[in-house]
Amino acid sequence: MRPWAQVLLLAKREFIERATGKPFLVTMGLILTAILAVGPIVGAVSGGEEEATKIGLAGDVPAGVEAELTTRAQAFEMWIETVPLADRSGAERAVTDGDVAVALVDGSEMLFKATASPRLVALVQSSVDAAVKGAALADMGLTPAESDAVLTPIPIAITTVDEQDPQEEAQRVAAFLGAIMLYISILMFGQFVAMGTVEEKQNRVVEVLLSRVRPWQVLVGKVAGIGLLGLVQLALLAGAAYVSVQFIDLPDVDIAAAGVPVIVSLVFWFVLGYTFYAFLYAAVGSTVSRQEDLQGAIMIPIAIIMPGYILALVAAENPDAIGPVVASWLPPWVPFVMPVRLAAGSAQPWEVVLAVVGTVIGAVVLVWLGSRIYAGALLRTGGKVKYREAWRAAAE
Repeated sequence: MRPWAQVLLLAKREFIERATGKPFLVTMGLILTAILAVGPIVGAVSGGEEEATKIGLAGDVPAGVEAELTTRAQAFEMWIETVPLADRSGAERAVTDGDVAVALVDGSEMLFKATASPRLVALVQSSVDAAVKGAALADMGLTPAESDAVLTPIPIAITTVDEQDPQEEAQRVAAFLGAIMLYISILMFGQFVAMGTVEEKQNRVVEVLLSRVRPWQVLVGKVAGIGLLGLVQLALLAGAAYVSVQFIDLPDVDIAAAGVPVIVSLVFWFVLGYTFYAFLYAAVGSTVSRQEDLQGAIMIPIAIIMPGYILALVAAENPDAIGPVVASWLPPWVPFVMPVRLAAGSAQPWEVVLAVVGTVIGAVVLVWLGSRIYAGALLRTGGKVKYREAWRAAAE
């Protein structure tokens, strides 16, 4: 059988063995169910009918105030309901009991329970002002049209110099969440590679495999099979999140336009990041012979990955900070930081090219180093194998 055909068989074995395992299936089922449930629940809660803000009117309220409140509430993007109250005592009780948000007494006093709302103050104040001045202008003989011309504020155009695109913000949030998902996935499936390596050493399966295939074939098959499973899981989780978000009403955001590029980006950066780290995990896993010793060994890749996660958090807040910018060029942290900077629109094309090329070169170097250590330590059992010893053993 040709070498690469054997690699494919080994990859298929790894994929099926991990994918059909009960812990993986149960965990995936629970996570998918949770993600799919979040969207409808949030959509139902946020999509409920908005409750009107109640404004109490007590005592001698100027004529026309109620109509002005209803009209001006639209400009304040508020839905209000006026509540007639007998007197000031009734207004105080209504405010204290929470029956109204604010009470207007005699057209000259506003009552709040605790803290005055600036929006309500502005709404009520402008409504009273317009009603009283409108009545005064009418007494002076002005027609309603002339009164409106006097009272209507002069329109002033409002322009934002650097307007925030809600679509861009949605992509940025999605990319940040995707970076977290990448971090978890690379950690999880990298550890699967290390655990699988130790299991095969512990139960002597590797000795049977190496009687028929070479160490590099075992390594590449293991990395490819587990990586494919990781890719399937990532696609399922991203797809479930995409479906779930459809139930949430996001104003001015095209979910398809925001979500699909992020999902494609996730797949690309996962392949790049997993390839970079999987061979490192395999190398450190091959140096121990017991699962009990594995936790200490895999602290090396975890220690390298962790700064990438932290810098992705920083990039979500300030993508142009020096830390995220430099990290998005360096192979160990490119898969976590660069997607966030790309979504924020702060990464230049040359930076992306530099990041991808650098990570590919770094992955090739790690494949070479990891494969040699893996080959040198795979058949050594007992205590922990030193990297120098594994390196020398591979050359023999």
